[in-house]
Amino acid sequence: MFNWFKKKKEEEKKTDFLDVTNMRVNQMRKNGFVDYDLKTWQVTAVYEYDWGNNYWADEFQLVQADETAYLYVEEDGGHLDCSIAYKININEVDSEDGKDVVDHILDKEQPPRKVLYRGELFIKEKESLGHFRDTNDGPDDWSEFVTWTFHNKDKTKSLNIEQWGEQEFAAAVSQPIGELMFSNFIVP
Repeated sequence: MFNWFKKKKEEEKKTDFLDVTNMRVNQMRKNGFVDYDLKTWQVTAVYEYDWGNNYWADEFQLVQADETAYLYVEEDGGHLDCSIAYKININEVDSEDGKDVVDHILDKEQPPRKVLYRGELFIKEKESLGHFRDTNDGPDDWSEFVTWTFHNKDKTKSLNIEQWGEQEFAAAVSQPIGELMFSNFIVP
């Protein structure tokens, strides 16, 4: 089911030399620390996404006091595209007609074209099938999921709805962020 590219990526990650004087956000490690938004955050988990066609992304769970954020990082030719996300309650997302979005997906086997979250309209842009794993798990312990990405009118925010299995859903709101917003990396 999984090809040898995954193993190659794992081997590359294990052999990377980590220069802490010149770190980038995609090099953070679990139990490390980073400064963002005038706060120090601990990296409590590292996740990996396989979107197919040798297209990968990493996600770092950042915790500060009682706040949790998710830094999603895609590398594109040496440039890092980053976004910061916060999980939201899927029950606060409704279809444009005000009906429950989960019921809509289960009934029609697809999301509505438009959704509302706290009075803001988001329009569906794309659907992606991917594989996900917590890097603490085994190298072959991947879960399959589908995600639908919606953007607000001015495309400054995204709302993602994920479906894991038949009836498990999650949602998050994110916005793009520059890599330089993160500093003072401390690695374990």
